[in-house]
Amino acid sequence: MGRKSTFCTLLGFIAWTVLADPSDQARLATANTGFAFDLLKQIAGEKPDANIFISPFSVSTVLQMVANGAAGDTQAEMRRVLKTTGLPPEALAAAARDLNQSLSGQTNVILNLANAIWFQDGIHLKPGFVATNSRFFQAKLAPVDFRKPESAQIINDWADKSTHGRIKDVVRWPFDPLTRVVLANAIYFKGKWDRPFDKSITKPRPFHLSSSDGKTVPTMWQRGHFSYQEGDGFQAVRLSYAGGRLQMYLFLPDTNSSPARLLAGMDNHTWRDKIEPGFRDREGTLAFPRFKLDYEVVLNDPLQALGMRHAFEDADFSAMAGERLFVSQVKQKSFVEVNEEGTEAAAVTGVHMTMLEVIREPEKPFEMIVDRPFFFVIGDGVTKSILFMGMIYDPAGQGGK
Repeated sequence: MGRKSTFCTLLGFIAWTVLADPSDQARLATANTGFAFDLLKQIAGEKPDANIFISPFSVSTVLQMVANGAAGDTQAEMRRVLKTTGLPPEALAAAARDLNQSLSGQTNVILNLANAIWFQDGIHLKPGFVATNSRFFQAKLAPVDFRKPESAQIINDWADKSTHGRIKDVVRWPFDPLTRVVLANAIYFKGKWDRPFDKSITKPRPFHLSSSDGKTVPTMWQRGHFSYQEGDGFQAVRLSYAGGRLQMYLFLPDTNSSPARLLAGMDNHTWRDKIEPGFRDREGTLAFPRFKLDYEVVLNDPLQALGMRHAFEDADFSAMAGERLFVSQVKQKSFVEVNEEGTEAAAVTGVHMTMLEVIREPEKPFEMIVDRPFFFVIGDGVTKSILFMGMIYDPAGQGGK
């Protein structure tokens, strides 16, 4: 492509920026929420009774970047799984930019988002793919030589810096000899509770595992007014972080249920139409275990089970590069720590591209004692984006790999 064509392409991207429809951001957030529930259900089905912590927002973001280089059935399939089919590519790109800017522009908490693309030195990436991801996803692009160990160090240093040291060693050298492109998204969150828990009243309390065994874990306590609801088979509270925009949704299934059973009944529609509107101010007591979790998961199988098959097999990424490429691995490493002060969470998702060969009556105060496996979500109250999700079966464990 010559300079004139490249310049015309960039003018087109500028025009998209000007014409971006504000409602597209809400449509993208809705798509991301639907994908988030699909992905967590798939992982939970493959790893029953195991601690899980993921950032579906990180996964959807990096896969949207990958999809910018896809064509034909590969792109159609990726967009179908990501639930972005209804958004034209130019509208989707502008919506992603606006959503990321809205999420990153907060002052009461730390929420950092970063994207990057490393490519084999000498490979020719298509101008449209480069322009879309650099302009709308603010992706850092850099050539590396995957044949040399420095390439892994460069990627790992970026991950370490982008997550304030919480996510390390996201890749290992040597790479597959046919590796040509690595795309990555990093997300880091640190927020203090709007109403912190008092450390002096944290005390050991039994936590009932899904098996007959139990453990004693440090449990935080708080009494007062909460945003609370009792649904079909669960109790839930919504805990705000400083500033009130970001929130943790904490779900405790009934004793005859489980996080997996509760999750099975949730999707984008139930979340937006029933769960979110169902919270009301209630007085009560909350007991909630402290926990800390490192988690790692390869997402190839879950994504293929959701219907994203072409990207891993008979792929068409002709809009990314002239070489025939396919997705060889999608992997996420994540971290979360919840304590009396607040929450710190981080995740890095990497994609490896390889060459083919109303007034209410007063209610009785509730009591919600989280002493058995539970499910939680960290989301944004303005854009309605789900940033992190988790299922904790053992708060004293370190999760599975």
